[in-house]
Amino acid sequence: MRFYNREQELSKLSEIAALSIKTSHMVVITGRRRVGKTELIRQFAKGKKDVLYLFVSKKKPHILIEEFRDILAEKIPLMRTVTFRSFEDFFTFVFSYMREHPFIIVFDEFQNFEFVDPSVFSTMQNHWDREKNNIKGVFIFIGSVFTLMQKIFEGKKEPLFGRATSKLYIEPLTPGAIAEILTDYHLGSAAHLPFYYTLFGGIPKYYFLLDRYRLFGKPHADVIKKLYCGADAPLQNEGRELLIEEFGKNYHLYFSILQVIAGGETQMARIADGTGINVNSISKYLDELTSYYQVLERRIPVTEHKYEKKIGRYYIKDPALRFWFRYIFKNQSLIEIGDEKGLTAKIMNDLPTFTGRSFEELVRALLIQRNTEDILPFRFTKIGGFWTRRGDIEIDIVALNEEEGKILFAECKLKGSKFARGDAQRLKEKAASVKWRIGRRKEYYALFSMDTISEAQRKALDKEGLSVFDMKGLLKKIK
Repeated sequence: MRFYNREQELSKLSEIAALSIKTSHMVVITGRRRVGKTELIRQFAKGKKDVLYLFVSKKKPHILIEEFRDILAEKIPLMRTVTFRSFEDFFTFVFSYMREHPFIIVFDEFQNFEFVDPSVFSTMQNHWDREKNNIKGVFIFIGSVFTLMQKIFEGKKEPLFGRATSKLYIEPLTPGAIAEILTDYHLGSAAHLPFYYTLFGGIPKYYFLLDRYRLFGKPHADVIKKLYCGADAPLQNEGRELLIEEFGKNYHLYFSILQVIAGGETQMARIADGTGINVNSISKYLDELTSYYQVLERRIPVTEHKYEKKIGRYYIKDPALRFWFRYIFKNQSLIEIGDEKGLTAKIMNDLPTFTGRSFEELVRALLIQRNTEDILPFRFTKIGGFWTRRGDIEIDIVALNEEEGKILFAECKLKGSKFARGDAQRLKEKAASVKWRIGRRKEYYALFSMDTISEAQRKALDKEGLSVFDMKGLLKKIK
């Protein structure tokens, strides 16, 4: 499987590498597990002789030091006769060597030093503060446990606070990149993107697994069964592997909250009811999951003030985690008895409903990616959803331009071919409930459909003032 969509990140690293010939740099790279941080460094290091990659595994310090020495010796022959008794010895040598030789040293899973030897952070700080103006090269610290990396480099009382000269947060692949992957595997991106996005989001490792198990183009049930439901399925424990280390001893409580949210409950009071946690207590856990762990995002209607609390709703940010908590974590009993057929059938029966919700997010992501291409009647400054406090009125997508006073109201449908004139009229009625600049705004309406819309239906909806977009149109010539 080839490498996709990291041009900006590679360009940034190349720029830093060029500067490091004469100056020193400390780069911190974070992002959720499986997002491709290590592969990014592999691509960056291709053809470069001055890059040293060190993986910080949870081992006894003396064993890890010996591993590092052996790896150094492959790059620096004189190391074959050198012995390190501590990480202090190791870093003393590295900084001394970098005074004369520009070097790029990568520490992958850097946060693991917290368990191997926490004094490394102070050791690194002492050497950096003394030598940063005398050495040449780059230290690159990669970490997947976001909370620990945040503590190490952003905790004001921590040794390495404020030392990083650059930070890169690696985002999941864009929908356009996923569409490119599907096209490379001879799949129609318009027809297949919603399914793959719903299950895997933009995480490269999952597409690597699809390639490894030759699952591209297989029936959807086969994909789900092989990766999630079968005995020893590679993604069956994915949520645990991604989050238990982040959450620590309270992971059971957080997992319960995430299961309820994945099941469709997004309001605080209903999440509290679903988990059995007192509503006065659950706000603390929701805030932690949102602000500290960054697993959830709190959304408000796009026209509301960002500090409005009573109308906010909570969503799991990552599509793959959302899928795992909704279907795999919830159905552990079926997994325990080995009923992979029953679990697969249960998922497939509910998947259209789940995909419909995911489709709204996919459309928003595509519109954001294409906002500068004038695909809509105007370029928006804000985009989101709309709902009333009571929840009796909801609009899938509302986009607006605050300077021009323009606003778009849109519905997202997997089967947009069933969207009729009556549905268009109901959308307009719901739009009247949006109080943003009433009487001083220019309104637009749209339908976003996964399936293809006939020319006759387009003309009929056009007469109702609705623009129509299907997946083929949204993906056409995407940049």
